[in-house]
Amino acid sequence: MSLPPPNPPGLALAPMEAVDVIEHVLQNHVAPTTMVVCSSREEFLEKIQSSLSVKLQQQDSPDNMSHPLLLPKIHQLATSRTVDIAFVPTLPHLRAYLASYAAKEGLQHGPAVLAKPGSQVSMLAVYGLLSLHRSTTEYSVQGLSRSLALAVETAAAWKMQLVLVEDPGDWDIETSEQQDEAEPQPARDVWKEQVSLLNSSIALSDDRAWAGRTVEIGAIVGRWCIIRR
Repeated sequence: MSLPPPNPPGLALAPMEAVDVIEHVLQNHVAPTTMVVCSSREEFLEKIQSSLSVKLQQQDSPDNMSHPLLLPKIHQLATSRTVDIAFVPTLPHLRAYLASYAAKEGLQHGPAVLAKPGSQVSMLAVYGLLSLHRSTTEYSVQGLSRSLALAVETAAAWKMQLVLVEDPGDWDIETSEQQDEAEPQPARDVWKEQVSLLNSSIALSDDRAWAGRTVEIGAIVGRWCIIRR
């Protein structure tokens, strides 16, 4: 009796703008794939519009409709119908969605399918998971680990590859289009950001001895995902 193929390892990609994330998912997935956006629909659409505007202005071609996402390709029209998108503007929304997704009975689409080795895969892509924690008391090892474990569990239940991506704008990271070549600035590394061990509400109450200890975000995410800087 042959064993089922193992789940593909989780990936944490370098920060991408919204339009680049969509393009990445469309080009590298097979059905079923779900993209979880950690913001409201309106905010996400504004990010796409802003990103597209900058990219189109920088193109030498006079054709303003030449960005890949704007081209009516048969492949894109087909694959876009195989990607479910969910918007979770708050941390409770994210966790509730992941928990309900993982708890669905039965696998409707079977295990993740690789089109060819190292190529397309069924994925659970989460955009902005880390930054969603920043304005909460759970921006800590404890809080991030809870959300990451839930995301890993959900991806495993549906035989998907977990893919984590952050928006550079949420971390004040300048993209190549925004950088001033005359005054280059060192890139901010999300994975080297420090967070406390415990949620702030706990650290300020009963566990003061642990309040000052911090851990790099990369060390937390690296427990479950391969980080590609």
